[in-house]
Amino acid sequence: MYVLSSHGNYAKETLKSCEMITGELTDFATISFHDPMGVNDMVSEYDKLYSSNTSDTFNIITDIKNGTPANSAILFKSEHDDVRVFAGLSLSLVLTIATGTPIEEALKENREVLTEIDPQKEIAKKQETSEINNPEVDATSTKDPIVNVRVDARLIHGQVATMWTRKLNATRIMVIDNEIVKSDVQKMTLKTAVPRGVHLSILTSQGAAKRLKDKKYQGQRVFILVRDPKVLQELVEQGVKIESINVGNMSMSENARQIAKSVAVTDSDETVFEYLSNQNVDLYHQMVPNDNKQEFMNLLKKGRK
Repeated sequence: MYVLSSHGNYAKETLKSCEMITGELTDFATISFHDPMGVNDMVSEYDKLYSSNTSDTFNIITDIKNGTPANSAILFKSEHDDVRVFAGLSLSLVLTIATGTPIEEALKENREVLTEIDPQKEIAKKQETSEINNPEVDATSTKDPIVNVRVDARLIHGQVATMWTRKLNATRIMVIDNEIVKSDVQKMTLKTAVPRGVHLSILTSQGAAKRLKDKKYQGQRVFILVRDPKVLQELVEQGVKIESINVGNMSMSENARQIAKSVAVTDSDETVFEYLSNQNVDLYHQMVPNDNKQEFMNLLKKGRK
């Protein structure tokens, strides 16, 4: 079975275009990722197809590396050894496979755009690149190393890896999460998704607060990512100075209400944001760098109506 997975309807439309040439393809399925879906939603979609799969293989072909469809596929693969994950979805590739070409041959024929994602190899390559491109660090710098703080339920995904990290010229991504530090699978996924040449720290709120207050990252450009805004409240309570927070993406969850296309909040989230606002933290919403900033507390207030 081949599962085509993409941001938006790209996978669905690619399959539809292929079937204009080949006729109906029964061994293909598609998954479309839309806001405000999260990683768990995508994993659940893969699981549904896997459970109903009657073929001997299960191949997931995603649109791009580092995107949520690919990151979710890697998480899903960690529980299923027989699953293979690829990045580089295209009409040419689907047509090649649909006309009977084995996936190994399709890899060769489409090698310019298609790659198989092997987490361990990806991590090794990125570690080598980070060592080679390790920038000089001025540990005596007094400048605040934090260049951006973002709430993003997907953590390191397409927008973060390809747009925000470059825009900010970040040299280190710091993921702060009290649960991910306990999960080898989730840490592996983050290491796979981090852009080459960028260092990665995965810390608890307590560990991050200590390192930041001990000035361990002076001279670096640190981009902080969290899934749960409560972690940022814990940082502030431990004495970490945060000037502003971009509430970029919070996936829909039980008892949450949607206040922006990509942001859904619960009552407990609102309590955290009110605390942060009362600590004079500037809260705004900005999905991608080209978007205009929106005052987040105003969005929150409108969302109550």
